[in-house]
Amino acid sequence: MKRTHFVLITDRGGHLHNALMLMEQLKQSPQAIITTLGPDIDSLEAEGLSVYRLPHLFKWFGKLRVLNPFSMAFHLMKAFSLALKLRPAKVVSLGASNVVPFCFWAKLLGAQIYHIECMNQVKNPSITAKLLFPICQDIYVQWDELLTQFGSKAKYAGWVL
Repeated sequence: MKRTHFVLITDRGGHLHNALMLMEQLKQSPQAIITTLGPDIDSLEAEGLSVYRLPHLFKWFGKLRVLNPFSMAFHLMKAFSLALKLRPAKVVSLGASNVVPFCFWAKLLGAQIYHIECMNQVKNPSITAKLLFPICQDIYVQWDELLTQFGSKAKYAGWVL
């Protein structure tokens, strides 16, 4: 089965917007974009991009985030099937918890994982970065203060966005 060279995975909304801005700045185009369900996905497909949707891991009730075991099981199976289908060589991750399962599956299938830490994380790593740290090739931080949190895996080149 043919490997996909480069996959971008992110949550919809602000993370997706930032990821697309970054790809534009780098003049890179991923062979596939994986993101969570949302209204901004249709416009990406209209541009001819290969977009795959993952269901959300959590359900929000106002500000309360609840883990639904059925949604989580579906998410894990969908992430696995996408990793098998795409077999990425490299995965660039921006975003929250919804990106973690796919990254782990892709790593098990031989992908190199790169995570870009959210700009909001100034002194402490996000939960996503903590979860992805063991499998990441590199973690790109946008604040100098985060370099010590990740050791040699951390890269800092100023603000990414």
